[in-house]
Parts: sequence; structure tokens; C-alpha cells
Amino acid sequence: MNFLERIQAVLHDQPPDRVPFAPYDNLVPRGEFERTLRNRGMGVCCRISTIYTSMPNVSIEEKTVDDMLVTIYHTPEGDLSKRSRLHAGRVSDNQSFELEGLIKSKADYDAAIFMLEDTVFNADNNIYHDKVRDLGGDGIVRDAALDMEASPYAAVRTFYGEISGLDSWIFAQQDLPDHFTALVEAQTRRDERRLKLAVESPAEFVNFGWLEGMWSPAKFRKFELPFYEKWVSFLQSRGKICALHCDATNTLDSYKEMIRQTGVKVVEAFTPPPVGTLSLKEARAAWGQGTVIWVNVPETIFYSGAEFTRRYMKELLLSDPPGTSLVIGFTEMGTWGATDDETGRLFREGTLAVMDALDEVGKYPIKE
Repeated sequence: MNFLERIQAVLHDQPPDRVPFAPYDNLVPRGEFERTLRNRGMGVCCRISTIYTSMPNVSIEEKTVDDMLVTIYHTPEGDLSKRSRLHAGRVSDNQSFELEGLIKSKADYDAAIFMLEDTVFNADNNIYHDKVRDLGGDGIVRDAALDMEASPYAAVRTFYGEISGLDSWIFAQQDLPDHFTALVEAQTRRDERRLKLAVESPAEFVNFGWLEGMWSPAKFRKFELPFYEKWVSFLQSRGKICALHCDATNTLDSYKEMIRQTGVKVVEAFTPPPVGTLSLKEARAAWGQGTVIWVNVPETIFYSGAEFTRRYMKELLLSDPPGTSLVIGFTEMGTWGATDDETGRLFREGTLAVMDALDEVGKYPIKE
């Protein structure tokens, strides 16, 4: 099997010849080291969106002040603005982070809701077909069912500032519940318009949601789970394979039953101990053999050396027989964690040790 055949087998409940090694495409380096990994069987998961948006009745103005980007949205209901720090290094794919969100006071809600209602979605399926052609058998292409990889309840946090505005998002639910509810309802209508278009994507494999663990399981059950249950069922009934990004490493054991209830086929970004709180064996017991568990290798193990990493990965693989619903990859940091020559060496050696373990015990049927 080539890589694409291998991972397609896993996604369709067929036995692969070996456990796939599939990092996100932006979390592995380009050049000689990547060629070495690909020659040993690594493929990549390339995340795209075939759907793009416009707001025909909103004009956008951008200006830079030193290393700050100020974005102003002019709407019939008033203006909103946000500020982002540029040239911030490897904190994100675009090397920037947001310092100030769009909603700063009660007066901003009408404009925010107008922006959501004014959003128009369009599809460009050539984005998918071009990427599939470019990757060939060396990767799988995953489309975005939700453009912010979050349920409406979680997605509206971006209006307050994705990280910087977390406290404002929390306080708004208590201080302005009617305004907050109206915002979530508008976001829901927006997302549902997108999902009705997303089902027509030529991509079979799609992302659907993000479990961050930044609020309680009770809030996830009340505000997010019903949305997942409704739309995962709809998409999968139309032939899509839905993946939920679960990087709530320190609390994932508290959500394990609700993850099963979402109905997703793939649980990805699953990070086992020593970083996460839920072992692969426990996760398999909770979600069953029909769920594909896409493991994020906890890169901190690389600091203990290549031999430790190899033994750790062997034990991990052997804890999940027969290994036909398992994918190994990097979904969080990967070689982005290498910021100097010494960590670069450790991460290269660690990644090769992962490949060594897959060579030793990752071939189907799994056996020691």
C-alpha cells in the first residue's frame, strides 16, 4: 500500500498494511529530512477549505501601525475594529496573534450580528482537486466543514479576541445573556448555511469541531453537544467522514463519553500521557474499534532521547491491538517545537525513533 491507500483503509474500516504516520503538512519540515520520512512511509494530512466567504454589505479597511495590524469593519449597524500583532514568530501559521477583538461593549453586538447575517458562502472545488493532484499517494486532503473548527457557541469567542478576549466572552454570558444568545443564534444560522454547502464538497474527509477543554464538560454538553449530534449525523449520512479535533489534553478524560455521543468517525489530536490525562487503551475502551484515533505524539518525550521515544512508541502501539483504527501523527507542534540546533537535533532523532517503532511493531497484524 502507498500512504493514501493505507489511510483510506483505516478510514473505511479495512485493515491497513501498517499504522499510518500522518502529521499535519505544516508540522513537518521541507527538504531532505521530509524526503527521508516520506521514503519510510510518512504521508501528510493537508487541511484546506473549498469554501470562501464574502460580506457584500460590509467594507473592510486595514492599516498598519508599527508591527500592529488594525482591521476596521464598516457595517450599516456601525463600525467594529480589531488589532493584531504582526511578525510574532512561530506562534501561528501567519506569525501573528490578536490583541483585541471586535466586541468591546454592548454597542458592538448589532454590527457583529449584521456581519454574521451578511456572510455569503461560495465554493471553489478546484482547491481540492488541485491539492489532490499535487499530493498523489503521499497525502490525504481534508476539507473544512466549519471555517473556525468550532461549534457556534465556541466560535463567537473570536469576536471578543480568540485568546485575549476569553475573559470577555465568559463575562458576556453572565452580564449580557440576551446579547450573547442573539450572537450565538446568528453564528448558528451562519454555520448551518455553510454546512449545507459543505456537504457538496468533493472531499470525503472533513473536520468538524474542536474540543479545547477551556470550559466545563457541563457547558460542552449544554451548548455544544446538540450541534454536533445534529450535524455530524447529517454529514455522515451524506457520505462524509467527520473528524473532531480534541486537544483538551489535561481534561480529555472528563469529556470521553460526550466525544462518543458526537458520533464522529475520527478523534484527532488525541495526546496520550505523559501530556494527556487519557491513555490510548482507555480511549479505545470508551470509543470502540469503529472510531479512528489519530494520535498526536507528545513531543516532550523527545527530550528523553531517541531510545526512550522508541520504547514509548512501541508500548503505545502495542496498547491498541489490532491497530486497524489508529493513526500516528503531529497535530499540535511537531518539528515547530525545534527552535534551536539542539532541539532540532532532538526532534529529528525523536521523529526517526517514531518511525523505528512503527517499523518494529506497527505492521498489521500488530504483534510484539
